[in-house]
Amino acid sequence: MNRIWNFVAQNSLLLIGGAALALIWANLAPDSYHQLVHLPIWSNAPIGLVEMHDGQAIRVVTLHFLINDLLMAFFFAMAAKEVWEAVILSGGSLRGKKALTPLIATLGGMMGPVAVYLTLAVLLGSLAEMGRGWAIPTATDIAFSYLVGRMVFGARHPAIRLPAAAGDCR
Repeated sequence: MNRIWNFVAQNSLLLIGGAALALIWANLAPDSYHQLVHLPIWSNAPIGLVEMHDGQAIRVVTLHFLINDLLMAFFFAMAAKEVWEAVILSGGSLRGKKALTPLIATLGGMMGPVAVYLTLAVLLGSLAEMGRGWAIPTATDIAFSYLVGRMVFGARHPAIRLPAAAGDCR
């Protein structure tokens, strides 16, 4: 059982399964999906979305707010900290010439999805309606990108290694 769980955890199969389930659910039953995502977890909270109730503004924490405004901010703060340390510390893994490959990969990771999106919009004849949505595919998920990199290159390949933590950059 441990071997199965390790395989599931190492390959982020729960992330893929959850994303696939949410995608299917959101498209097959959007009302019930929306109800769950916007279900109030904590009303009259010190943080949260501002909702009007009987003319009074009340802050409400929903699952949507919790994930999008709190957890995603924390995730990107941690990712930014790791990148910043890799760039700024004298032994950082992204100092000087070592930064060229990750910068090219980042540019490709942003421009590639935009090119595919705009190409499909042109081929479908809907560039006028969809052309302004080009920025959406630039927000590709780091976790999914990491997972694909692991699948393509393997778990120990330097192409997918995350920057070392501050204590490891000497």
